[in-house]
Amino acid sequence: CFFFLMIRRPPRSTLDRSSAASDVYKRQVSTQSTWGLRMEKKDPIILGYWKIRGLAEPIRLMCEHLGVNYKDELYEVGPPPEHSRETWFSKKPTLGLDFPNLPYLFDSTIKMTESMAIIRYICNKFEPKLLGTTLEEKATVDMISCVLYDLAGDKSEIMYTPDPSKVPKRKTDNVTETVKKLAKLLETRKHLAGDSVTFIDFMFMEIIESINDLLEPILKTYPSLARYHKEMNSLPNIVKYKTSEKYLKDPKPYNNKNARLGGAVFPKQFQNIHSLNTCLLYTSPSPRDATLSRMPSSA
Repeated sequence: CFFFLMIRRPPRSTLDRSSAASDVYKRQVSTQSTWGLRMEKKDPIILGYWKIRGLAEPIRLMCEHLGVNYKDELYEVGPPPEHSRETWFSKKPTLGLDFPNLPYLFDSTIKMTESMAIIRYICNKFEPKLLGTTLEEKATVDMISCVLYDLAGDKSEIMYTPDPSKVPKRKTDNVTETVKKLAKLLETRKHLAGDSVTFIDFMFMEIIESINDLLEPILKTYPSLARYHKEMNSLPNIVKYKTSEKYLKDPKPYNNKNARLGGAVFPKQFQNIHSLNTCLLYTSPSPRDATLSRMPSSA
């Protein structure tokens, strides 16, 4: 009898409590699985930057690819010749940022700056695979991200320097050689780090477009870049983004208004200039180059 009592069915009240606890657990799991989606819809990530593509465009491309709910908070530089930045400077000290700068990101209690840190934060939160999956792939991603950051800096210096004759030759050489090395890498790889898309691919696709449009027709020069660029732009969410009003494309504001290249609509007489070494040719005494040297700094 005692043995029977030990194995008999628990009282109904115990079962009710167990069933209730199970239901609560199921609701918690269900809530956890949809919490991120509901929070995204309610509270989009805020991405603050100039009303240009610049450093923020790779972040936007990656967010679009991942389906991240984000909202641009844009600041616009004033007209020439002053190119006032008061829209940003007046707000800069009020945002509670430890290191106020553009771009910045707000996500609930997270407030941060620095483009590379923002990219890594988004990867860690939404898709860590974009950082690489194996130790070797992560090392490759980290290495190439530094190469691309330097490449972006060099091309920006070329584009922002008012007097093209003042652009150091090593900058144009660095851009040429780095693009050549990356193109060679893509002859044997589908993406920069291997077979899978990582965050560096969103950095590079924007760099390719700005160099191709403003400095050198590299998509014609390197078939591997043309193939890669086409495949990256064929990603479903990227196609959707680039055909939306959200995409800054007409004219393509790669840089701010004070840039010599990519900051505003080109005057007609300069629209066919298409060479990375054009900035060095400006030092030539020929009549053609003398004319080009008068390109307005607001271009």
